[in-house]
Parts: sequence; structure tokens; C-alpha cells
Amino acid sequence: MDFQDLVDTPQKVKTLAGTLVFLVAFPVYFEALPSLIDDEISGGGSSGLSGSLSVVFEESTTSLSESVSLGDGESHDTFFDLMDESEMSIGFVELQVSCFDNDEPGPGFTDSVDGVSDLSDVEGYSTGEIADQSADGDCSGMGNGGFSIRWDVTPGYTGESFTEEEMNENDIRELWSDGGNGRGAWIATITASIETDPIGFVDNDEDFDITWTAVFFELIIEPTSS
Repeated sequence: MDFQDLVDTPQKVKTLAGTLVFLVAFPVYFEALPSLIDDEISGGGSSGLSGSLSVVFEESTTSLSESVSLGDGESHDTFFDLMDESEMSIGFVELQVSCFDNDEPGPGFTDSVDGVSDLSDVEGYSTGEIADQSADGDCSGMGNGGFSIRWDVTPGYTGESFTEEEMNENDIRELWSDGGNGRGAWIATITASIETDPIGFVDNDEDFDITWTAVFFELIIEPTSS
């Protein structure tokens, strides 16, 4: 049987055309089937849970610590790289610089430190959602000297659980999301100011402890028990 035998009647032409359409559509359908199944499982556009919902923030912490000794006017650049952490959002990032000036010759000789960030390589900086900050503080001989800076990558983040009565699950997840911000290289420069006796015999430098902390979180949303 040659090709002419397959198309010598209108009925055979229709049958051949239907067969060709099936041969083209069959693999396309099964290629798309997994995504169709995933959409169905995930709710296919559903708003998720609603009613009285318990919202819990399951946290994970990443930190980096270093120590440096600086003389008067000397600076140090500190780096904290944050990459993707599975599907978790970033609640906040904090920079803590601590110092303890206990070797001064007398009143009026307290060392101090100031810091300024450079977040130009962090996601969200170009849109203004992540902004540079600066701070300073004395290295109190009584302890607790230095300064801290905190960035709320997810606005208003506290990590405190709560019960939601009005919003559905999708709205809650959209509200408590970092929007992809915060990933990248967090950089800050700290500069020491050393106050000492005229000849620098007693105190000519200071030790600084630098700690970066990032708190990631995953939302756990469940109906409240009746």
C-alpha cells in the first residue's frame, strides 16, 4: 500500500489527519503532565488555608565572628556572605561590634569605634528596600561597649508566633516574605579612635570583636485547634 492508497477517499484523509494530530499531541501532553499534576497538588491557584490560623516562625541562625586589633584611625573591612538558604526567608541581619577599654590612664581617655556599611552588592539595595546604615559607640570600661546595627530584611520581623483570623494562608505567606532580598555580600568598615596619654605608653590600640548574625525563617501555618 502506497501513500496514494491512504488518501484516495475523504474518510481516509480524515483518518490520516487525526492520526498525525494524535502523534504530535501525545508526547506534548505527557511532557506537560507532571506540571499539571504539581499544580493540582499545590492547590492550582487556591488561596490555601483560611479561618483561624496558627502562624509560627521556625528559625535558623547563621553567624560569622572575627576579632581585630586597631590603632588610632585604623580601619578594618568585614564581610558576611549570604547565599540562598533552601526556601527560607531572611528575617533580619545584625552587625555587633564589641570592645572593652579597661587599660586607660584615667578619665577622658575612653576609646571609641564607628562603622558604616556598604550593601551595594546585596539584593534589594538598588530598589531601596535594603539601605546602608552607620553607628558608633564608646568602648566603655564598664563593658557593653561598641555598637550594633540591625536590618529587618522582612519588614517588621520579630519571630513571635501569632493567630490570624482574617487573612488566608497565601496572603500570610506573601506578607511574611523577604521578597528575595538580602542575598549577597554584606560589607562594613569599622574605624577605631584611640584616646591615650601623650606618649602612648599605656594604650595605643584596642581589640574589637565583630559578629554578623542572620536569622532565617520558615512559616508553619496550621488551623488552630477547636
